[in-house]
Amino acid sequence: MKNTLYKKIFGLISIIFAMVFFACDAGIEVDKTFEEILAAQPTVESFSPTSAPIQSLVTIKGTNLNFVTKAYIGAVEAEIYSRENSSTLIIKVPASAVNGIIRLTTDSGKEASATENVLITYPVPVIESKIPTISIVNEVITITGQNLQVIKRVTFGTVDGIIEYQDNRTLIVKTPNTGPSPLVLAYSYNTVSGEVAVPLESNYTVDIPSPEVTGYPKLMIKNTQVQIGGTDMNLVTGIVFGTRAIATFNVTPTSVSFTPPADLPTGFYVIKLIYGSGMEVLSPQIAYINRDIQTYFNFEAQGMEVISTGVAAQITANKLNGTVDQSPFPNSTNYHHLKMLSPTDNGSSIAFMRFSFATNATWKTAFDAGAFNNNPVLHFWLNTNNTTPTLRLYATSAASKKLVHYNTGGAWKLVAVRLRDLFPTVTASDFVSGNYMRISYLTDNQANVPLEVNADWFIITDEVLTGVGAIDLTSSFN
Repeated sequence: MKNTLYKKIFGLISIIFAMVFFACDAGIEVDKTFEEILAAQPTVESFSPTSAPIQSLVTIKGTNLNFVTKAYIGAVEAEIYSRENSSTLIIKVPASAVNGIIRLTTDSGKEASATENVLITYPVPVIESKIPTISIVNEVITITGQNLQVIKRVTFGTVDGIIEYQDNRTLIVKTPNTGPSPLVLAYSYNTVSGEVAVPLESNYTVDIPSPEVTGYPKLMIKNTQVQIGGTDMNLVTGIVFGTRAIATFNVTPTSVSFTPPADLPTGFYVIKLIYGSGMEVLSPQIAYINRDIQTYFNFEAQGMEVISTGVAAQITANKLNGTVDQSPFPNSTNYHHLKMLSPTDNGSSIAFMRFSFATNATWKTAFDAGAFNNNPVLHFWLNTNNTTPTLRLYATSAASKKLVHYNTGGAWKLVAVRLRDLFPTVTASDFVSGNYMRISYLTDNQANVPLEVNADWFIITDEVLTGVGAIDLTSSFN
């Protein structure tokens, strides 16, 4: 009984002693700083194989190899392929390596070297597959054979193809956007004497398809990026807008985007997309406005909520869209369509829109000092569809002018009105309460005559946009 008790006591004392011993030893380790741990000296004890082909793997054995950050064979840096643990490191023999000592370094300035050179061999690639004589840009070519892992590049003329997969038996390369054809298709690999190029096909054709544009913008505005969609758009190598080459642009397989040049005047211009060897895709004439614009109604962001009716009994149509085509620009699908009959009284308002109903309230600043360079010009599209309505434009409830019996001749006209010249007595203080600015459509006592108004894109800019066809009707209002 006593022996059993003594054994238990002895065992307990042994456990306590061991815990104290290892705790003390652990205390010594904990006392090391992080920097001291990282500063451990690596060593190289062996490596295998001792003779290795370029692009192959060499396994290094040693100590503290987990802290190694760079590896070299001679003077050439080698990729650290894998850090297995503190005693094993795997490196990849670079394509330009020559016989040399393996050398390892750490961020703490420690260095370790092998005692013997690693002998580098240079396998010769052997192509076994049939090589095509033509491929389309972005098409992949599969090359099979032996020792293909040592190939450094595949060139189409002077341009490298994109190697998408490579091992000793297979090489997959994507055709680059280059030309003109025919050109030399070749591959390159390293030898003890340096890089060697080997022709695969001396009369190779790179087929460059035309970028197919799905749609151009109808309008481009100063400082606003333009995006053109389509297919094979990444083949575009240059863009010219009007007379200006675009220095910076972005391409993807499905789009091209750029910002219009700041020094090009307002007007109509062609976009030229350049691809291949000087080949071009041309757009139709596109409107470009080199001014700052404030948009109030475009009937895309706002709908019929901005329209208030007057004598509703005389309105036969008051809705989005009618029988005329959409206005030429900007890109949009909706416009306001109003059709009405004349009431018996003289000049009664049939329908009107107030800018205060729009989500954009910056119209209130149109008469502020300096606003729109002190020249706010109202623009809007108008199509009377061969009828003769009268438009009354209100700056305030007490200040209004009429455009009487105006007929656009069945076409859309971009009407321009210089607001300060039309309302010289109106000041910014007239808009403090949100009053008023509206446009009314009237029959102006044209009894029993059906009248029509189609209107869109009410904007203000700081000049009359004559470059894109705006008509200054300021003097026609009275």
